[in-house]
Amino acid sequence: MPSLYKTALNTGATSGTGYALAERLVANCVFIIASGRRADRLEQILSKHGSSKVATEIYDVSDIDGMESWIKEMTTKYPKLDCFFLNAGVQNTFDFTPALLETAKNELNLNYLSPLVATTHILPHFESLSTQTAVILVTSGLAIVPMSRCANYCASKAALRSLTWSLRAQLADRGPHTENIRVIKIVPPAV
Repeated sequence: MPSLYKTALNTGATSGTGYALAERLVANCVFIIASGRRADRLEQILSKHGSSKVATEIYDVSDIDGMESWIKEMTTKYPKLDCFFLNAGVQNTFDFTPALLETAKNELNLNYLSPLVATTHILPHFESLSTQTAVILVTSGLAIVPMSRCANYCASKAALRSLTWSLRAQLADRGPHTENIRVIKIVPPAV
């Protein structure tokens, strides 16, 4: 089935949900810009599908300080980019002990702040396009029904779920120049 979107940037494309999304999009004739930290896994995706269907970009989206320049680089290099899957994430155990606070901060950074910053910087590009575009945020069923052993992960995905609703409402209030931007939330089960 052909897709509404032609070029999608997919963070966290090297494993799990991100990899499954990349496979499905390629099957639906969407050109994928697969992004991740692991060059070897990105190379496997490229080798499997070829450069006519996939491009790869190494970037660690937890680097929110570099996000603005990376998004600018992506929209310059791929001006037809019309879909952004914000998928990269991590889940850790958290038991409310001080030793795990740094891990919790990093988890919150990757699962919530990174998509927030990335979305903020991709919106001007999407507003400039006359075609349908989409920001697609991957949350989790644990945002709705949390699990105690990974409390921080659940909270970060609940925040992302809330952000999705707020972003959708704000774009609707901005007027006709944002009508081409869809905000989609994906809620996968356990992976």
